Amino acid sequence: MAMGTGSAPKKEKTTQTPLNAEQVKELVALEGELKDLKEQHGIEEKGPLWQRIIQSYYDFRDAHTTLKPVKRKTYLWLCLLAGVGINQFYARHWVKGLLYLAFSWTGIPIAMGLVDWMIAVPKQPDENGMIMI
Repeated sequence: MAMGTGSAPKKEKTTQTPLNAEQVKELVALEGELKDLKEQHGIEEKGPLWQRIIQSYYDFRDAHTTLKPVKRKTYLWLCLLAGVGINQFYARHWVKGLLYLAFSWTGIPIAMGLVDWMIAVPKQPDENGMIMI
């Protein structure tokens, strides 16, 4: 039995020629013109979805979070009990306190309590020993 030579046609390799200096200048000019047109018409560049989600979280947080005065020493000691959200309840951040309490079985609030402690340590207290958290 003879085997046929009917194999698929070979793909020819295509090589792309590099752009010459004139084409590069033209490309740069066109990109600059596109940028100017976008600014002129108010079109913003959208980043990747994950960056937009993270940015919207921080925008929401900044718009809905108010800093509350707390005694620095008391808050630092209560950060040791962050596993159940005591420091957040003391700072009158009720939603965060409930989240810490809800996730107390995971250990995440303990790590977040360490972050809260690291945020509070460098803050300088006022004359009454209060800091804004």
